[in-house]
Amino acid sequence: MLRAILFDLDNTLYDLQAHWTACLRAALAQAAAHTRHDLEALVHAALQSQTWINQLPAFLRTQGISDPTLIAMAHTRYREIWFDTLTLDPDAPALLAELGARYRLALVTNGPSWSQRPKIERFGLATSMQVILVSEEVGIAKPDPAIFSMALDALAVQPGEALFVGDSPEHDLCGAAAAGIPAIWVNRHRLMLPPAVPPPLATVDRLCMLADLIARYDA
Repeated sequence: MLRAILFDLDNTLYDLQAHWTACLRAALAQAAAHTRHDLEALVHAALQSQTWINQLPAFLRTQGISDPTLIAMAHTRYREIWFDTLTLDPDAPALLAELGARYRLALVTNGPSWSQRPKIERFGLATSMQVILVSEEVGIAKPDPAIFSMALDALAVQPGEALFVGDSPEHDLCGAAAAGIPAIWVNRHRLMLPPAVPPPLATVDRLCMLADLIARYDA
């Protein structure tokens, strides 16, 4: 019997890739214009090098942009818009309300508190989730099965009574499998499943597909 659904946050309940790209484009626009860099090439390079907020100044220097004023302006812009422009997946509120009426819900997310807690607050997820685990706060990160087990213990359910929903083959699918929890892969960008990753129970590219899928599984 299914009793609980566990969710990842980034790239699962919202499209992190799209948000990240838009923020980089806005933050880098002025630096690109003043240095005759191609903006899209600069954004692509930042994505490829996993340039988050605190890495932006160093990234710009690797691209030959050394003007401290331009660097400071880009860094400030990136930091200011990161949380202000976050948008929950439009299918998420109805999904969480529907599933929350039938199952216990938990959020299990990797990352530091300064990054994850503002998202959780902005999206109002505390009203939907019975349990919220942020890796930095508990000292364990996915794919370590211990953080999944911690969530199950807090929900008072067994691995076979839960499903995990997440986007990362490495962190979510492997971690859930190690904890004995069936997983559904949110694969918005239709990527290939990497070799040696345990196959998910199912794959969806939109959250609106989850409710019926879970209902069929539970039946």
